[in-house]
Amino acid sequence: MWHERTRKLLAVGLALALAASMFGLVGCNGTEDGGEEDGGEAGATETIKIGVHTSLTGGLADYGFAAAEALKIAAEDFSGFEVDGTTYEIELVIKDDKGEPAEAPIVAQQLVDEGVIGVIGCLTSGNTNASLPIYQSAGIPVISGSATAPDLTEAGFENFFRTCLRDDLQGAAIGEWAVELGSKKAVVMDDRGDYAVALGNEVQAALEAAGVDVLRQEGQEGDVDFSAQVNNIKNFGPDAVIFTGYHREAGLLFKQLKEAGVDAQFMGGDGIKSDEIAAEAGGAENVEGALCTFGGFAQENMPGYAEFAAKFREATGKEAGPYSENNYDALGALVDAIKIAGGTDGAALIDALHEVEYDGVQGTLTFDDKGDVSVPGGGGTDLIPRFEFTEGTWQFIG
Repeated sequence: MWHERTRKLLAVGLALALAASMFGLVGCNGTEDGGEEDGGEAGATETIKIGVHTSLTGGLADYGFAAAEALKIAAEDFSGFEVDGTTYEIELVIKDDKGEPAEAPIVAQQLVDEGVIGVIGCLTSGNTNASLPIYQSAGIPVISGSATAPDLTEAGFENFFRTCLRDDLQGAAIGEWAVELGSKKAVVMDDRGDYAVALGNEVQAALEAAGVDVLRQEGQEGDVDFSAQVNNIKNFGPDAVIFTGYHREAGLLFKQLKEAGVDAQFMGGDGIKSDEIAAEAGGAENVEGALCTFGGFAQENMPGYAEFAAKFREATGKEAGPYSENNYDALGALVDAIKIAGGTDGAALIDALHEVEYDGVQGTLTFDDKGDVSVPGGGGTDLIPRFEFTEGTWQFIG
């Protein structure tokens, strides 16, 4: 009797427990799939690592700072995007190659080993060229905001893209500008680096096509004494001196030319567009009136630049530096590619980047079959903005 009663009580208890369990699974949520809308379990969250391959020390630390800070802002803005029910959070892995091509492959391998799904960088054309074989072998997409050498998208690297313009366009624009200013004899000087030589070749070709007499000179990145080149330039008697390297060497060259009494129009490309050139030249007076171009669209024509610049100023206390907006847009384009690809597989991302139509700071960006940023209508040298150094800073003039 007692055993029979116990058996019945246990059966009732088991039935009640089962009912309560079913109520917990169905009744509280009102849905069997545990939908998030009704308090069920949320979709998966995944943290993805994105490499930032830049130059935070060395002669281009100001450019590297601008790139890294812009990407921190971008990571904050884009984190939390959803693809097929998975929410992706962005973790930046920032590495410094010191602006040295020999260091770039080391940094590239470090980023590959850390499992990044994409890379924004490198900062310079030479370092990009040295790193791309490693990234391509690993199947990782690379988007540079500032590597402008034409051969980077002509060399068959399927994984390389850029949000800046090429130096064949910028070089032609510099040459045209010098001709507009009435140049008859011009010096074109590079620093033997990939970027400077490629840009110098384009400038020289444009000048010679217009009948300008050109003296080609070369230095070396890191040089501080340009006395041999200054002597050659002075003897040549040019009306324009165009330096196609970076601002540190440009400042020193312009200073030594001024001291030697060379009276010519000083010019350069995007590599000299840093306000630090004044200190490097021994004072703003040695750079006053110098001219430069830039390998990107005019900021004044960018639909999102004012908002981006305000964010950069608030985050860093400084004005947005060269190519900062290009780097921001590079990360935005990668995020769009992840959405198109439906995940982070490298091969799928590389394919998806050719389908991206990203509305960014610079406007609507797409990439052509080579990975170059596409320009509506094909573009021309009038896309290249012009700047003059006056009152201690580079000012946009057209």
